[in-house]
Amino acid sequence: MNKIYFLLILSTSLVFGQEKNENRLIFNPNFTISFVTNNYFGDNYLAKGHKDPGYGFQMRSDWLYFNKFGFGFGVEKSTQKVSDFAIGGNIQKTNSNSIFCFLTYNFNINQKLSLNPEVNFGGIELRQKSGGKFYGQQNGQRFGSGLNINYKINKTFSIFSNVGYSIYRLKTNTSDEFINYFNRANSINFSIGIKLK
Repeated sequence: MNKIYFLLILSTSLVFGQEKNENRLIFNPNFTISFVTNNYFGDNYLAKGHKDPGYGFQMRSDWLYFNKFGFGFGVEKSTQKVSDFAIGGNIQKTNSNSIFCFLTYNFNINQKLSLNPEVNFGGIELRQKSGGKFYGQQNGQRFGSGLNINYKINKTFSIFSNVGYSIYRLKTNTSDEFINYFNRANSINFSIGIKLK
């Protein structure tokens, strides 16, 4: 997670260190809040021991633009219920928390509709809970790609949706034969919300 904080501080320094007459690099923040689902698949702990999909919310901010490229950061929180206690252990749910940065490219289809393919990178933390008790956590990294679809309602509001694919690499102390099972996961993600400009 420290790498992500470093990237955010570095990009902030770049923004405010620009000359006023620089026309190509623009600071113009947009904020998005959306409902998100994570659909895990494959032979791994999150897919086999939990119910699909996981539900949560995501907040994003596009804030730095260079020509048609945009840079920003986001946070996401979701919860997935345990379905197989033989795999998941004596817990009820796994909470997933992540912070990430992303790079997008803007395609304007018309005055209202735009498509933004993106790549993203960040950190993830899984926290196992049952009732009000905390039973442990795993940390790792997430890598992803996706497509954002924005439909402008007016100058302030847009409808935002995203379909994406994420790869998770976690750090779990386990025997060699179970490393791939506990330390690797994949998900297809869908989200819908609003974007404020």
